[in-house]
Amino acid sequence: MSVLDLTTKDLTQILRDRKSLMFILIMPIVFTLMFGFAFGGYGAPTDTRLPVVIAGDTADQAHAALVDLVESSTVVRLATPASTEDQALRTSVRDGKVTAVVFIAAGFLRACYDGTDPLLPCVVDVASSSGTTARNELANLSTRFVGAVRTARMTATMYRDLAPSSGFDKRSTLTFEQFTEAFRNAASAWKTQPPTVTVTVSSKLTEQQRNAGGFAHTSPSMMLQFSIAGLMGAAGIVVEERKSRTLARLMTTRLSRSGILLGHYLAMFTQVFAQLSMLILFAAVALHVQYLHAPLATLLVTICASAFMAALGLLIGVASRSEEQALAFSLILMFVLAALGGAWVPLQFTGAAFQKVAHATPGALIVDAYENVVQRGLGISSVLISCALLLTCATGLAVLAVLRFRRQSA
Repeated sequence: MSVLDLTTKDLTQILRDRKSLMFILIMPIVFTLMFGFAFGGYGAPTDTRLPVVIAGDTADQAHAALVDLVESSTVVRLATPASTEDQALRTSVRDGKVTAVVFIAAGFLRACYDGTDPLLPCVVDVASSSGTTARNELANLSTRFVGAVRTARMTATMYRDLAPSSGFDKRSTLTFEQFTEAFRNAASAWKTQPPTVTVTVSSKLTEQQRNAGGFAHTSPSMMLQFSIAGLMGAAGIVVEERKSRTLARLMTTRLSRSGILLGHYLAMFTQVFAQLSMLILFAAVALHVQYLHAPLATLLVTICASAFMAALGLLIGVASRSEEQALAFSLILMFVLAALGGAWVPLQFTGAAFQKVAHATPGALIVDAYENVVQRGLGISSVLISCALLLTCATGLAVLAVLRFRRQSA
């Protein structure tokens, strides 16, 4: 018997079990529709952009220009803080109330007029996927903001160079008010993203696609929940082999212990990957959820999520002493990871402490990565960190499964 023979045998057993098929396909579709309509369905779409705060002198034209740029973004939105104090703003980022805070020093535009290059400090939690996404978008906006400053300076330079021929003194060629007007016009022009940024950063969703609202959240959430539930049958096969002495007979074949585990792992990976792929196709075609807007990003998240789920199922199967125990472990992990991933209640509606814990869990990593694609219109770069963390978790779970299996077989 080869590894692929063992994989095929496991998949055949899973397909013969009608209860497994119910958890794999029917239940996630039913719950996606039910929760999707509860969270908005095809109703008015909610604003899923990440909240950021622009702090500083609101009378400064630089503050107004940066606010306009943020409001034109499809990734971040302007949030109103409870307090404008520096420490309170930093605490709001730490507690997850806002994703980022950008500080504009008093007299920013005056300093630009005098020829200096003042900084734009930004406070953001780069340990979270939403923080990384906000940082990248703010970097994009600040590039356009700096472009407006440079355009105003070029205007001042050209005005100064023309001054001698007009008989004016060079020092009085461009007043601060004229510089401010040039900056304001340049910043207004920069509100429209350049073609290169539009192509590489985001895409424009149609009105029908935006109206998929609730389904854009419940689809990845229910895929997370029921991909774990679907592992009950696969983990039960591993337990059954040990109880029926099939494992002992497998040990007499040419298959090594690592080969046996690899065969079971490939079966679980194939099951989860096929399940997620079919649910993604259903959501994309029937519910207009934009998984196919960035197909490579969706594929990468699906592969990494399948790798994590398969490793989790393998550990459940190896660690369980009975089929009932495998069922209990699967259900407990399903409820815990689904809840922390925001499957039942979106994380933005929960408390700051809960969000901080939840966003560090694999369930939230999967949901956040999918939502970067289907809700925020981002590409493959927005899911790389989540995918790397999922693969790290998968590796750790697989190592634990191997160590546990060796102890059992010793």
